Amino acid sequence: MSTTRDPLSVRPVRRTDDLPAWDVVLQALGGVRLSGDDGEAVYQLGAGRLALRPADDAHPAGSTELCLETSVPLAEAVEAARAEGVPIELLEGEGGPLAVITADDGVQLTLEPLTPNPEELAASEPSLAVLPVWRTPAGRVALDVLDGLGLRRRVTLEDGTWADLTARTGGLHGVQPMSEVGTELAFELTGRVESLLEPLASAGVPAEVVEEETCRVLRVPDPDGGEPLRVVEREPDLYSYALSEM
Repeated sequence: MSTTRDPLSVRPVRRTDDLPAWDVVLQALGGVRLSGDDGEAVYQLGAGRLALRPADDAHPAGSTELCLETSVPLAEAVEAARAEGVPIELLEGEGGPLAVITADDGVQLTLEPLTPNPEELAASEPSLAVLPVWRTPAGRVALDVLDGLGLRRRVTLEDGTWADLTARTGGLHGVQPMSEVGTELAFELTGRVESLLEPLASAGVPAEVVEEETCRVLRVPDPDGGEPLRVVEREPDLYSYALSEM
């Protein structure tokens, strides 16, 4: 069993040209800012975290990068992941060391040191979890990587169209088999999504609740002008789900 299983937190990276607008949205969703400088910021949500970084030519505004944080030394985390068969490299990035996984479908996922929270700040909405989604024709590949890193399987839809995993110290990670590779930033709320309408409206952020095919969703405008952000209402009835292989 990987030694990275206990200290992982899901913390995707969102590229943006409008950090102030994101700050308004995330605070309305109950997030609290842990750090921020040079146009970057990290927010603690009820479960998991979200990093905001400036867009550039290689990372356009509105794009989402898959990332996890670990509180163990990166070299130790890399060794543990390799022992689980994860294709991972330890590199030196602009902001310091990081570990990079390049999956067989071409998707990259990074493992970075835990963002400090010395004041032990907590989100004001504890029921909201970050939920990045890995879309890929190779669902098994994605699950093998996330399993090997130490995330724990939560549910798998019986028809194989969805699976998600949890990190022990916070956050969810979705895997959605689709014909094209991609990523999405989403969130999940344990409770009625209508509860978020008032704080969003008070912050000047319009939002709407819609009934999608499999769940109820709160749609929030993307500060960078893309497709609306989705806050999925957690489905309390899991009879249509099974802990089966995708």
